[in-house]
Amino acid sequence: MIKVIIFDLGGVCFDIDWIKINEEMVKKFNITTLVKSAGNEKAIVYYKDALEGKRSPRDMFKELNKENHNLDDVVKFYKEMYKKYKKHNPKIYKLLKKLNGEFVLVCLSDTNPIHFEAHQEQETIRDFHKEFTSFQIGSIKRDTNTFKKVIENLSVSPEEVLFVDDNEKNVEVAKSLGIQTIIYSTYEGLIKELKTLRII
Repeated sequence: MIKVIIFDLGGVCFDIDWIKINEEMVKKFNITTLVKSAGNEKAIVYYKDALEGKRSPRDMFKELNKENHNLDDVVKFYKEMYKKYKKHNPKIYKLLKKLNGEFVLVCLSDTNPIHFEAHQEQETIRDFHKEFTSFQIGSIKRDTNTFKKVIENLSVSPEEVLFVDDNEKNVEVAKSLGIQTIIYSTYEGLIKELKTLRII
């Protein structure tokens, strides 16, 4: 019997236009935030470290800030652009309200403190009973320890948990622990899966 439903954030609850964010950052600071495609190996490492709480995301921006702009201004502007180009999925938030009361609703996100602050400021996570982030846990969703820590914190067994994520690899990790899973692609598909599981 499902007691807890864990939702991924990016790709499920909202979508981010990373291209637009990058365009704004390049225009204002000549900083390319698409670090993987830009090939800045040190920035890529810093980004990954920030996701696991090993390093501040400011270290990544310091590495990218070749023209020595004020780092506080860079980080502040980036967060504002992240908020600007985040498009929430109203159907998902309506669904959360419907599920509230019947299930413990949890979000689990591979994210860093800057993005998390933006979520708090925009009330992106207000409908969840608990939120878990990779930088607080110390590992991302590709690591089974992430799910083990979440389950332990919630005091439930894997069979009592349903995990919804748009990333197939994340879903596979959760499934390997006995957690029930749904790969999110469309809202309609999600509803169909939830009906099959008799969640709604």
